[in-house]
Amino acid sequence: MTWSCDFCKNVTIEMITAGIASGGGAARTVSEIVQLWPRRAVRELPEEVPEPIRDRFREGSLCEGVAAYRGAAAMYRAAVEELRGQLDEDLIDALPETRMLGNDSVHDGLVYSPEEVADVAELIVEMTETHYVTPAKKAAMREARRQRRDAHKNGGAPTAP
Repeated sequence: MTWSCDFCKNVTIEMITAGIASGGGAARTVSEIVQLWPRRAVRELPEEVPEPIRDRFREGSLCEGVAAYRGAAAMYRAAVEELRGQLDEDLIDALPETRMLGNDSVHDGLVYSPEEVADVAELIVEMTETHYVTPAKKAAMREARRQRRDAHKNGGAPTAP
């Protein structure tokens, strides 16, 4: 199907998979909708997150973008496994859903919905934000204040932040 937005005039192309209708005019049950154009943006984790976690997360996002949800679940689980080794116990307690999604997909062949996979991806983003991005931002702000304080004490003119 090709769709056009009445407001912005942009086009979206979707591939819709539907079951076979039993009667001539009977409605078909849609089993899958995959957006082909514009391509979905690949989810990326910030640079503060270690490369092994970012790599697995990005691969999971690529799988999610082409509706390979079991692959996405497996790669998001792999990202969580990398992340788990570096988290405090409080954060680890919040991650069982991500591990279950991956385990169910890899070991039991269960295919989760796109919304469930996206939810887990967002949980991983939230965890990496808490563990890596926020501390890095706080450290940078602390360092900027320290440099400003040192410059002021050493007779340098204070600069605006």
